[in-house]
Amino acid sequence: MVLRYMRPPRWLMSNLTLRLLTAALLIPLLIAAIEWRDPLGVWLWVFFAQVAGLREWLAMTQQDQPVTTRWFGIVLGAALAAALFWLPSDRVAVLLLCAATILVLTFYLFRFRCIEEVAARSALLLAGLLYTVVLILPLALFKQRPDGDGAGWIYLCLTASWLSDTGAYFAGRFLGPRWPRKLWTRVSPNKTVVGSLGGMVGTVSAVVVAKLWYLPRLGWVDVALIAVPANVLGQIGDLCESLIKRSVGVKDSGVLLPGHGGMLDRIDALIFVVPYVYAYATFIL
Repeated sequence: MVLRYMRPPRWLMSNLTLRLLTAALLIPLLIAAIEWRDPLGVWLWVFFAQVAGLREWLAMTQQDQPVTTRWFGIVLGAALAAALFWLPSDRVAVLLLCAATILVLTFYLFRFRCIEEVAARSALLLAGLLYTVVLILPLALFKQRPDGDGAGWIYLCLTASWLSDTGAYFAGRFLGPRWPRKLWTRVSPNKTVVGSLGGMVGTVSAVVVAKLWYLPRLGWVDVALIAVPANVLGQIGDLCESLIKRSVGVKDSGVLLPGHGGMLDRIDALIFVVPYVYAYATFIL
């Protein structure tokens, strides 16, 4: 299978420069939303990530389907994302997921093109709703914590996943030539073992900073119990997205974020980290 590469114009600046410029533009806006007491700010960011991620998922997995099919999925995903946050009840959430499942299957009952593909198509759409809408939802729910420390937990999730990427990038670039052993060639040919270790260092550093700075309630045992599993989950999330992209023959999930690729390329690790950290903050601390 041949991967489709989207080549930028020659005059375009380097990928690293683009990544830094994109981050410089978006991070201040993200910080402002996190610091805003109203949870609306963070939810709008999460909602945007959910809808953009679902759009990319459908573009990758439903490439040959009518535009109406993809728009149905996007509208359903947006409605589900809003309802799951603004109707915060475990019982309501279960009913919303039931309703989404029924709507997807009913849609294909009346709109199928090839009856042999219905099971696969409906399963892909339902998987997309879980992957892009549900997994990242706890990031917005942090702002509803009664302790008022939700902003700190959001920073922890973001820095734990992003510093993992940074640590992996620089470890792979500068130490990779001396230790070129690949991590998982069939899934992601460029990832190395030393890069994976660099990612672990990045995540541990992020959680240590959180403990020493804005989440002092964390103990050193908490640092270890958060950082190590979170990093492992984040790297699994990264590999899972690489697996999905290779299975459908694309290099990037999209081109939404210059230098980063698509939304899913940027949050693939984060969406695996967030549920674990939310569970730890809720049930352990």
